[in-house]
Amino acid sequence: MRARQSGATLAVGLMLLALVTMLALAAASSTHLGRLLAQNDSFRENAVSAASAGIEMAIRAIHISSSPAAVPARLAGSLPDASSYEVDIRFLGEETALPQEPAARLAGAHFEILSAGFAARHATDRQRAGVMWVVEAPVAAAPSDCEPLAPVHCHRAGDIERLSWQRVPAP
Repeated sequence: MRARQSGATLAVGLMLLALVTMLALAAASSTHLGRLLAQNDSFRENAVSAASAGIEMAIRAIHISSSPAAVPARLAGSLPDASSYEVDIRFLGEETALPQEPAARLAGAHFEILSAGFAARHATDRQRAGVMWVVEAPVAAAPSDCEPLAPVHCHRAGDIERLSWQRVPAP
């Protein structure tokens, strides 16, 4: 009778050991999956940062250009975290009726910036921004006076005004 109890105890012990091993493997797998998900979130954030950096670099390229026609149509670059961006800059036209001082001849050059940020594991983010760069008007325009109605919103040459920003869904 004692030999039978030893056999049953051994079988129950082995079953419990197998169950504990399966639980440990499931916990390890769950931890690994959680780590992968956290890394994917990190890569997505890197792509968002890269797309935002692309917009900032495009605004800088617009600001340092000599004229709206001299603004580059495409930019590309990379960041220290191995993410990268590609930017398309499109000139949309000029607006001549800007609030400005009576003696000024200014126009607003409108640009659309589309930036794509890329990071590891195919993480991608796309952003679109609209900006207006205040430049000297090539021809005399009919400006609207900003004094005394809105002196705070009086445009000056060289100003860049951010008009819009949005995230763009992936194609």
